[in-house]
Amino acid sequence: FQGRHGRAYLFKTVHNIALGPKEDRVLMTGLHSVADITCTICQSVVGWIYLYAFEESQKYKEGKYIVEKARISKENLWIQRE
Repeated sequence: FQGRHGRAYLFKTVHNIALGPKEDRVLMTGLHSVADITCTICQSVVGWIYLYAFEESQKYKEGKYIVEKARISKENLWIQRE
């Protein structure tokens, strides 16, 4: 999949995210209702969720998340609480 910043992955579920406001956006595959997803740890926008696909051939994306490869990190930067 293609994100705003290059390669992206489509997931059924993601964790540690917050949803932004719903908006209609014209993407490469047509018009979709989406909401940006933000990391609850670093507060960065990491992708979006497909809320509604206007084209029948894109319905499989509804309720799924796009996470951009350029926006994720392999490092564990979480603070451990005691």
